[in-house]
Amino acid sequence: MPIPSEYNNREQTYLKHQILKGYLGQWGHKLGSIARKRVGVKLWYVDCFAGPWRSQDGSLEDTSIYIGLSELRKAAESWRGRGFGVQVGAIFVEKRRETYRQLAEFVGASGGDVECHAMHGEFGDRVPSILELMGDDPAFVFVDPTGFKGADMRHIARLADARMRDVLVNVMFNDINRWKNDERDFLRKQMCDFFGIEDGGLPKNLSEVELLRLYRKKLKEHAKLRYAADLAVPHPTHKRTWFRLVVGGNNSTVLEVFRAVESGVVGSVAAVARTGAVRRPAEDAGQHSLFSIEEEAPEVDLRYAKMRQEASEQAVPFIIALLENSAGRWRDLWPRVLEELHLPLSVLTKIVVGAAKKNELRIEPAPTRSQISPGAAVRAGPGEQ
Repeated sequence: MPIPSEYNNREQTYLKHQILKGYLGQWGHKLGSIARKRVGVKLWYVDCFAGPWRSQDGSLEDTSIYIGLSELRKAAESWRGRGFGVQVGAIFVEKRRETYRQLAEFVGASGGDVECHAMHGEFGDRVPSILELMGDDPAFVFVDPTGFKGADMRHIARLADARMRDVLVNVMFNDINRWKNDERDFLRKQMCDFFGIEDGGLPKNLSEVELLRLYRKKLKEHAKLRYAADLAVPHPTHKRTWFRLVVGGNNSTVLEVFRAVESGVVGSVAAVARTGAVRRPAEDAGQHSLFSIEEEAPEVDLRYAKMRQEASEQAVPFIIALLENSAGRWRDLWPRVLEELHLPLSVLTKIVVGAAKKNELRIEPAPTRSQISPGAAVRAGPGEQ
C-alpha cells in the first residue's frame, strides 16, 4: 500500500500514526472484552497534545485526532455487534487558541457516538479535569508533544497510575538528542521534568539506548506500571532516529501487541516509506521507475532487519543472564526480554524452542514447535551452568 500523499516529506509521522492505529485498535478490542463480564464498560482515548499539527487533509485523516476516534469507534461497534454494550469517550487537549478552535469544530462535528471533550489549555493544567471525566474507567493515553516542554513525567504518571491504563509517549528523540547536554538551567529543568528526574539532574552524554532505558525506568516508577518498552521511528531520508515511542502498561499483552505492531510498521511499512521518499525527487523531475514503490521496496526495512538480527543473537544469552542458575517461568521471562529487545513474541518463542533443541536451555514441560506453556520452567542448559 503506498503512503498517502498527505504525508509527503513527513513519512516519519505516517509511521507514528500507523503504530498508534495498530496499537489502539487492538487495545480497544481487548479491553472491550470486559463487557462480556459486566455492564457499563466505558473506554477512553486521551490525546494530550492533540493539534491538529501540519495536517494536509481537510478531513484530518492524517491526524491522531481522526485515528483515535476511528479506532475507538471500530472497537465499540465490533463488541456491540456481538451483543455487548461498550461505551467510548475521547478527550483532546490543545493549548494554542487557533488550533484548539479547529480541534473543537472537528470533534463537535465528527464525534458521533463517541463522547468527545475538547479542552483548551496546557496539558498539565487539564490533568485534574481529565481525571474527573475518566474516573476509574480503562483508558489509552497518547502523549505526543512537539518537543519535550510541558510533557512532564508527573502529569503522565497521574493519568496512567490506575488499573487498565496504557500510555504511549512520543519521546522526541531528535530534539532531546540535540539538547540533552545543554547547560542552560531552563533546558536542564525541562529535560528533568520530562524524564521525571528529581535528584542530580539528567546524566550527560547518554547514548540513545541509555536515554530510552532511563525514560522507561522512570515511567514505570512514577506511574507504577509493570511494563515499558520502546521502538525507534526512523526518518525516511536521514540516517538517524526521529521519534522513539514508549509504551507502558500493567499487562504483558502490552508488550506482545507493541512488538507485533513494531514488526509490521517499523519493519515493513517503513521500507515502503523510505523507498517512496528516496524516489520522489526523481519522479518530481519526470523520471519514473518501471516498478511501483511496493515492488521496489525491500520486504523489511534494512535498519529494522539489522536491529532484529542483533536482538535474535542476544535473546538466549539475555535469558540465561536473567535465570542466574535458577529456574524461571516462561510467563515471567518473555516480557522482560520484549521490554529490552526488539522481537515479536512469536519470533522469540521460536528462538527459545531452538535453543532448547540445542540444549542451551531446558524447558519443562517440553515446548511444541511454536508454543511454550506459560507456566513452563526454563533453566540454563548443561553447557551454560
